[in-house]
Amino acid sequence: MRRRSFMGGLLGAGAVTVPGLAAAASAKKRPRVGVVGGGILGASIAVHLIDAGADVVVFEKNTPASGATQASLAWINASTVNTHYRDLRLSSMAAWRELDKRLRLGVIWGGSISWSNIPAKVDNLKKREVALRNTAADPLVVDARKITELSPCIAPGDTGMGFFLPHDGHIDPVDVTLRMLSYAKTKGAQVIYPCAITGIDMVDGAVKVVKTSQGEFPVDQLVVAAGADTPGLMDMLGFKLTINTVPGLNVHTKVLPHQTDMVYDVSSALEFKQMPNGEAVVIYVGGPPKQLPVHDPVYGRAITAYPSPELAAMHAKSLLGKAAVYWPALANAEPDKIRVGFRPVPADGLPVIGPVPGAKNAYVVATHSGVTLAPILGQHAAAEVLGGAPAAILAPYRPDRFTGEVKAGSEG
Repeated sequence: MRRRSFMGGLLGAGAVTVPGLAAAASAKKRPRVGVVGGGILGASIAVHLIDAGADVVVFEKNTPASGATQASLAWINASTVNTHYRDLRLSSMAAWRELDKRLRLGVIWGGSISWSNIPAKVDNLKKREVALRNTAADPLVVDARKITELSPCIAPGDTGMGFFLPHDGHIDPVDVTLRMLSYAKTKGAQVIYPCAITGIDMVDGAVKVVKTSQGEFPVDQLVVAAGADTPGLMDMLGFKLTINTVPGLNVHTKVLPHQTDMVYDVSSALEFKQMPNGEAVVIYVGGPPKQLPVHDPVYGRAITAYPSPELAAMHAKSLLGKAAVYWPALANAEPDKIRVGFRPVPADGLPVIGPVPGAKNAYVVATHSGVTLAPILGQHAAAEVLGGAPAAILAPYRPDRFTGEVKAGSEG
């Protein structure tokens, strides 16, 4: 479905039934909930809150989907060595199918192929395949011949280990975020941008007023889903939360003839796919998570904008050349959009979702897997914010685990 035609489908969409939401909504009469962040997580939270009967206002400092969301590969998958986290991701993949059906979001369920010949990466892939085995992910171990059979446009080279996940999907993250926000707006939500948070007034440990560059807004509940900006907002609430970032170069090409619906992951560093509109997307993830002050707007501008179009084009051509080794059609592809993105990664590598310690009516959602987890975290956040019972599946991911010392790590 093209962008021009999606509004008709949104206007006719029905409400999703989520256990706990109806009871939560009846506990209060249209509570006023502020959601900070207009990326895919904030949009999903807004959808589920508005469906539950809340009065919702979304605050976005720039434009919707302009941060980590637009720089994402937007790959929906369950690949991890952590079996509990795997199950959360599988639950969200099922939720994606329901949300896609209801809001006509255009998810491409084309599967994915991951492979590597680097010993440490091969070992990690083997562990992931074991964790995914005998689950709904249904992994298939593949070699170079099988990869080419599954996806004739790909030349994988030497594959020490590889697997195919037939049920993975991907989206246009900007388009899907805008569709979600448009749906929420048709049901009465406000989406305000550009709207920076300048302060938070609290009384007796509860948020009362959110101060912004667009004025002051009284709220009954506040949800922070602001990606790399989350630590600064948590500081305003009196809670220390470390969010590291993984910088990555994201390049969209000009439209190419359709070749594939799959997502490809080479050694967990080079990832690529083809968008529904024909653009190829290539991402290079640069190194381990680092604690960078990307919530500082001056610093953020300095490292997300290239000093010249020529330098940006040079980096894009270099990245496309690396990907063309595996996807030959990219050899002559022309770069179109070139971005530096920052994926927010909590200190231990796992999602953070739940009430903010020390703030009676504040809630935080932060994860590097925002696209994969958006539907399930939106469902649970809405239910819990509106008074529903705590979701048992979220127990390992609560922010109060950071009240003690936490070692840096990764969900793998």
